[in-house]
Amino acid sequence: MTLRELRIFICSFGALLALSACSSEYAAIANLPGRATVTMSVTPMFGFHSDWNRELTIGDGDSTASIDLFKDTGWWCGSDVYLHKSGTYVVHEGQIGCFGFTLDPSSFDVRTSISCIKATDIATRLSAEGSKFRGYPASKFYSGLFYVGRFVETGRVPELREARSETPIFFQTHEQQAEPELPEIL
Repeated sequence: MTLRELRIFICSFGALLALSACSSEYAAIANLPGRATVTMSVTPMFGFHSDWNRELTIGDGDSTASIDLFKDTGWWCGSDVYLHKSGTYVVHEGQIGCFGFTLDPSSFDVRTSISCIKATDIATRLSAEGSKFRGYPASKFYSGLFYVGRFVETGRVPELREARSETPIFFQTHEQQAEPELPEIL
């Protein structure tokens, strides 16, 4: 490599680093009853594929709380949102498990014990069919949870792949898409 080629390479690499530092933030919003919302924000990580820094913000209309989520380095299949029969909301991340939050006031400090282990017996799954809680259908996979919807990458939904550059993530309600099965917790 000549000195000129090395300078071009270094300048190009520097320009690429500078551009990655100016990355955009994208957000998808789930509207819950009343004035409550759940927002997932993502900012691209440095790379050539869809790796994200992710943050979840909850709001009840008067207060908000935010939490940083595990960085997505290619494993993320979506984050499903559920309502537990106790009234606690649950975000299930598939292989890395789940966590809860409450509204009024907005908080991630949840005292309710909630299991995110898949129901293995067919009787549990069949008893959930047709059951609803506050308008949300019972989960086909988890006892005591009712499916609200999911945050997902646009590229994972075939009919929306072309919109990926403008809207890389979005929230899909239970009315738009039936509950998908997430990978097992590790």
